[in-house]
Amino acid sequence: MRIMGEKSLSAFVKLMLDFIFIGGIGIFISLPKTVNWYLNYIHANVSIAIYYFLLGLLAITGIFALIIVYEIRKIFTTLTRKDPFMMDNVRSLRRMGIASFLIAFCYIFKILFYNSFMTIILVMVFTIAGFFSIILAEVFHQAIIVKEENDFTI
Repeated sequence: MRIMGEKSLSAFVKLMLDFIFIGGIGIFISLPKTVNWYLNYIHANVSIAIYYFLLGLLAITGIFALIIVYEIRKIFTTLTRKDPFMMDNVRSLRRMGIASFLIAFCYIFKILFYNSFMTIILVMVFTIAGFFSIILAEVFHQAIIVKEENDFTI
């Protein structure tokens, strides 16, 4: 039995994921201008080396963040089809875990050159997200094995 608001909630979540993905692409494209604005108006007299360092860091981590959102969108599609226990979702969760660990590594690298309290928090958040994704991938993998065994039994 389907709950009346379930379909509208799914549509809302799908819309939000699409908005986040498209917005992330927009932010990624605007990085050179926004980093320049940030450094010129928020931090006065910052060297060009810091500009390129932050631009490169944000571009690299932005690509990994877009990969995470893209994989979430793929997983959500399988959820709406009511078929979440498939190997594609295991692969997506593993990719999300790897991308999260790579983002954490990039911010660990940033700590060495341009540290802030938020950088340390980002490292912790993406490390936890990486472990969560890898563990969830294994849970899904085990569920697929059990599902396939049950399918063969029947």
